[in-house]
Amino acid sequence: MFRNKITISPLLLRLLTLNILALFFLLGGLFSIDRYQQTLQENEFKKLEDEGRILSQAIGRTILPTEGFKSQVIITTEAQETISFLLSKSRVRIRLFSYQGDLLADSERSVGFQTRVKSVELPSLEEKNFVRIFFEKIYSYVSLLLVKTSKLSVYKENTLQQAEDYEEVLKALYGEKTRVLMQMESGKKLLGVALPVQSYKKITGAILLTLDSTNIENKLKDFRFEVFKIFFLALFLTVCVSIYLSANIVKPIRKLANATKNINPSEGRKLSIPQFSDRKDEINDLAISMKEMLNSIWNRMDAIENFAADVAHEIKNPLTSLKSAVDVSNNTTNKKQLNKLSKIINQDIKRLDRLVTDISNASRLDAELSREGMKKFNIKKVLEETVNFYNRDENKILFNFIKNSNYSIHTIITKQIRVHQWVKNILVFVPAIAGHVVFREGILVEIILIFISFSLIASSMYIINDIHDINSDRRHPINKNRPIASGQLSASVAIAVAMIMLFIGGIFSVILDVLFFAVIITYIILNIIYTLYFK
Repeated sequence: MFRNKITISPLLLRLLTLNILALFFLLGGLFSIDRYQQTLQENEFKKLEDEGRILSQAIGRTILPTEGFKSQVIITTEAQETISFLLSKSRVRIRLFSYQGDLLADSERSVGFQTRVKSVELPSLEEKNFVRIFFEKIYSYVSLLLVKTSKLSVYKENTLQQAEDYEEVLKALYGEKTRVLMQMESGKKLLGVALPVQSYKKITGAILLTLDSTNIENKLKDFRFEVFKIFFLALFLTVCVSIYLSANIVKPIRKLANATKNINPSEGRKLSIPQFSDRKDEINDLAISMKEMLNSIWNRMDAIENFAADVAHEIKNPLTSLKSAVDVSNNTTNKKQLNKLSKIINQDIKRLDRLVTDISNASRLDAELSREGMKKFNIKKVLEETVNFYNRDENKILFNFIKNSNYSIHTIITKQIRVHQWVKNILVFVPAIAGHVVFREGILVEIILIFISFSLIASSMYIINDIHDINSDRRHPINKNRPIASGQLSASVAIAVAMIMLFIGGIFSVILDVLFFAVIITYIILNIIYTLYFK
């Protein structure tokens, strides 16, 4: 009762699970694109270093250190104007520290020089679709989880900043270029580069360039969103394909299962196995096999019924004779007559014993045959003995057993792929010969590759055609001698040969030209359509 209430096939669920599981592995990999992220970070670091190098050189040339006192730096009015201009034009946050460690300028604050109006980019007014909104919600949630598991140090900034607050700045004051990657409280990463500022070959300060990972995160988000869309498209197609497979595989199997489950001897032989004659696949073979099996069961039941009737008839004859003999013996006293009746009774008893023995042997033999598996036997010997039995008096039957084993597998495959038909493909040489360009550089090699590619593809189509027509070829007076139809070449080996030829021919066509590859694909499709539908 419970099984009948199931509306979704378990096989369909397995198909969906197996097909979708691989897609979720792809989706999970979106949040661990380390190589791409590292490339973006490396590019940003290089940009920061190039920009910092230009800024440090520009600032260093406008700063004048006092003679003999490395720690004292004179920042001229020209230097102040240069620094303010460079800070206003930069896309990153720039902080300039003196050699003593004091913060001289900050592009986000009014430190040291003139104040600066801070500008913030407003969010875009472009309306986002449902998919983008849904993706960004999931992306934000997963990003927060990844931030919590991050091992980067958290960036902290004091109100009154000094060089000693930043280890990378201290290293820059000693002439060392330093990179730093930290985690901000907002969840974004902070990329920083510290470089020394030199004036007249003396270190007069340090410059710190920092940039949050907004640009990197946006690029990663856009990339992941594109893959996310591909994932949902692939998911939709996977579900559709799984449902299609369910309708074309699971539904027929369920029909066959229900048909076999409803077999009930009490209902007679009204049951019929569903047939799928329009299908040329294993489902149709299964339906035919089940129908033949059911017919075999009915035939076996009929045979048992006939056997029981025959046994009853054969047993009744000696029993009737026995009854008659016993009745006569009871009514006679003639010794001669009694002896004769005794012989009849003994004959009937022996007859009954022989019948019981034969029935027992036949039943045992039938059971043993049903338990035995299929075995190979020497048909030549069986046929020879059969012929000898019929020829015991005179030669009425002429018998000659010929085993066709003279051909090697290479000869059979050569015959199957119809190498003699390759002569027609020599026509590909005609245009080059007629145009007198056949011996130009590279032309002859290309034409030979075209000839080989076309020949291999054509031979593979011959194999596919012969496999499809195997049943009709076996009934044809001439085509029955083809390797596949005659059994010299198995279908599995033929399919393997066809796949290898298709692969090699396809590789050659791709190497030659994309347009030629399109011609080959069109040729294959037309041949398959012709073989399946129009032949």
